[in-house]
Amino acid sequence: MNSSLNRYHRQILLPGIGHRGQQLISAASVLVVGAGALGSAVLMQLVPSGVGTVGIIDHDEVELSNLQRQPLYTQGDVGSPKVLAAAGRLRSMNPGVKINAMFERLSAANALDIIRDYDMVIECSDQLPVKLLVNDACVMLEKPCIIGAAQMYSGQLSVYNYRGGPTYRCLVPEPPDPLLLPTCENTGVLGMVPAVIGNMQAMEALKIITGQGKVISGQLLHFDGLEASFTELPIDMDPANKKIERLTEYGYSCPDYLLNRYIVEPGNFFDKLKNNGPFEVIALSDDMEYLSIKDYSWKTIPLHMLMEAVDTVPENMKIMLVCEHGNKNIDALKYLIIKEGCTRAYGLRYGLSALRFLGLEN
Repeated sequence: MNSSLNRYHRQILLPGIGHRGQQLISAASVLVVGAGALGSAVLMQLVPSGVGTVGIIDHDEVELSNLQRQPLYTQGDVGSPKVLAAAGRLRSMNPGVKINAMFERLSAANALDIIRDYDMVIECSDQLPVKLLVNDACVMLEKPCIIGAAQMYSGQLSVYNYRGGPTYRCLVPEPPDPLLLPTCENTGVLGMVPAVIGNMQAMEALKIITGQGKVISGQLLHFDGLEASFTELPIDMDPANKKIERLTEYGYSCPDYLLNRYIVEPGNFFDKLKNNGPFEVIALSDDMEYLSIKDYSWKTIPLHMLMEAVDTVPENMKIMLVCEHGNKNIDALKYLIIKEGCTRAYGLRYGLSALRFLGLEN
């Protein structure tokens, strides 16, 4: 018995799969957007199943707080790019699968070029703007996308743009204010919930590849972990959502010439706090290392509480936004500039991790 036959024997035995189905799986290519909790579950099923080519795109690094719900990583991976840590572990699971690891952010500029090379996309991020971007790109390229979400004790998934079925915009026509959206970062999530949803996303991918079973299209499958229940909710098709001609970068667009006035480079961070204040430092998370700003007044909040925190800062004080890697605080800075007209807020480029990398802790 050759190694492939031995490896996939239990899968080949399944009615409707057999050798032909395994060949289809081995010839398939799937892009996984986001290598966090959902992505870990998806990848740990796709790769052992023998999907021929698996792409992973993510621009985050492994953090200690990830390990509670992202079993693809170990404590030794903390500080490493998720896609690189994931790729190494997945290749050891199944050397026969081609892993394309992309340590970058999916954007309107690169989405079409990246997604074009894959049969389908499994969207596993915890960001609504990314889900909309993936949906729009898949509509333009006529590819199905399997979008999942998990939060607290519940999760949901559906297959969009499948054989003329509804798109994600039929469920979420327009992006709501991203600062007001709850995420697992500020509401919490039980690790088993993304495991359930991620495994089901992988299941839908194999059903599409092999042509077996009922694909969850036109329905939103909702999982309630506390009640141990699944509920199907209909998604009505709106043909207008198929007419997407260009991609949009969701979020707050702020011209570089304006934004750059308020971005502080890591090397200038402490001089700015010392000589241009007084500053209130607002940290947009609750699990970062704050030793580098211990001598300054600061508070820790989740992103959705930004405006409440800003409103409590005295008028004579400026605001310095920080986060671990700089992505959250720059998005928040754009929001304050564009939506609130705030001219006393600044953001640290590349985040606190850059201060530690440069040895600038005080």
